[in-house]
Amino acid sequence: MNLDAIAAKYAPIACKGILLAVGMSGSVILGVAIGYPAMSPFAAFGAMMAMHITPRHGVVAKVGGALAGCLFLLLAASVSEVIGPYPVLALVFLFGLSWLAALPKADLAYLGFVAKFAAIAVLLSFFDFTPSLAMGLYFCGGILLGLLLSLAEMAFEQENEERPLAQLRALLHGDINDPWLSLVIPVTVVVSSLIAKNFSYANPAWVGLTVIFVANADDSLELKRILARVVGTIAGAFLAYLLLRYIHLPLQLALVVGLLAFFMPFSIKHYTIFSLIITCIVLVLIDIVMLDHGGDMRLLFWRCIDTVFGCVCVFFANLILKYLYWRRKRHARKDAAAGAAPSA
Repeated sequence: MNLDAIAAKYAPIACKGILLAVGMSGSVILGVAIGYPAMSPFAAFGAMMAMHITPRHGVVAKVGGALAGCLFLLLAASVSEVIGPYPVLALVFLFGLSWLAALPKADLAYLGFVAKFAAIAVLLSFFDFTPSLAMGLYFCGGILLGLLLSLAEMAFEQENEERPLAQLRALLHGDINDPWLSLVIPVTVVVSSLIAKNFSYANPAWVGLTVIFVANADDSLELKRILARVVGTIAGAFLAYLLLRYIHLPLQLALVVGLLAFFMPFSIKHYTIFSLIITCIVLVLIDIVMLDHGGDMRLLFWRCIDTVFGCVCVFFANLILKYLYWRRKRHARKDAAAGAAPSA
């Protein structure tokens, strides 16, 4: 493969990496410049989320899809806050969003991402922290930055997915994973998060978050993803430990975040490496949030524990899923044999 072919192949991915790095590290740098570095990671998370859920289908679809998805996420977080004093309602709401995240097939990527991020917002709101107005404003600012950067990315995009409305119509017309088998995922999210909370985990929402991103109702590679997630997370936490041990200034950490974010698009198909990168980014950003309190190095240990426990829960849920699928196929074969018997 000559240099021109290599450049043509990797230029779109490199462009996405550069824009993602600009969005995430730029958010932190801007927060430092205006004197609020501790709030800047929320803008970085907003930029990352907007660039991930923005559909790859023209300006109108990008803007409309990104804004609709982010509004849905903010609405889900707001509803979670309102019904937070009523745990049963909050868990039912979390269950419904997690089920919705499990339903779309792989080609309905936009709907799947929107539902996953909404479920994560509810998880974090219900189990880990209370959102504030400042967090919301920084997060929305990051969303707008991510949207602008995703529009700039159009010059290099090669993929062209269905419009959000077309994906929604496909979902409503039955282009979904098996709805009954998909129920295993929301059950696992709720049960694993509650177990983590009852055992006084530092961040029980991380367990449910792991389940949401590792489990898939229509993925035969889940067991490989579980191992990759555990290995990548532990490696990412170790890398974050090394970085945070020697780097303490927000601007330096912002550059670290930007460098790691650049490699995220290159690692999408390598789940272990992607888990390493995203784990390290999240831990560095959370440490920036906690800089006024001396950082939060203890989270490194808990992040590994939460991920391992979440993956164990996915493993057992996967076994249940495969058992249910086997039983259904077995009953289908018996019914088919019984129907064919009279004609024989």
